[in-house]
Amino acid sequence: MTFERARTKEQIEARKTEIIRACSRLYDQYDIEGVNIKAISEMTSFVRSSIYTYYKTKEEILLDVLLQDIREWSEDILMMMEDHDQMTKEKYCQSLTAIFNINSRMLKLTSILYSVIEKNASVNHLTHFKNKFFELLQPFYESLDKYFPEANAKAKENFIYQATALVSGLYPMTVPTEKQKQAMSLSKYDFKALNFDQLCYNGLLTLIKPL
Repeated sequence: MTFERARTKEQIEARKTEIIRACSRLYDQYDIEGVNIKAISEMTSFVRSSIYTYYKTKEEILLDVLLQDIREWSEDILMMMEDHDQMTKEKYCQSLTAIFNINSRMLKLTSILYSVIEKNASVNHLTHFKNKFFELLQPFYESLDKYFPEANAKAKENFIYQATALVSGLYPMTVPTEKQKQAMSLSKYDFKALNFDQLCYNGLLTLIKPL
């Protein structure tokens, strides 16, 4: 393999995109345990040492995977706003639940964001993530401004933070691993399957009442 250093901004972005795509495929197939720099390099067109030029850990790559997923989620919020001029609280929570549900990898990564991913990322990379994250939250704020213009800014901010905490906590509860399913079936307690849509909708509806 002939290795050429990326020199232009376009070449650097193309290389990072290739890394992110490889990481995404590995994560989708093997979860976080199957993601590592060696495996990523084997799925790209350049050597492992080159990856360290852009990312120091796999968690830094996962932050960019998550940003990509949040961007798609944010675009779904914009599409919802284009499709609906007005919404009741019930309809808004129903639509928001559906948007969260279709962006399942975002929810899965968010559920381990603070406890795992952020711990192993550099301050510079994490700062970049935070800045982009808050930029991508803007359509969420705009949707509340559009559908609930009378609500005060603090109530809207509280709803967004509480809704984010709700969905990131609900995902691992409602989508257990095979090992967790086995343990639950073998335990003496009668565990029942939890439904993400139902819990998310009911939770959002409760949180949105102050608006």
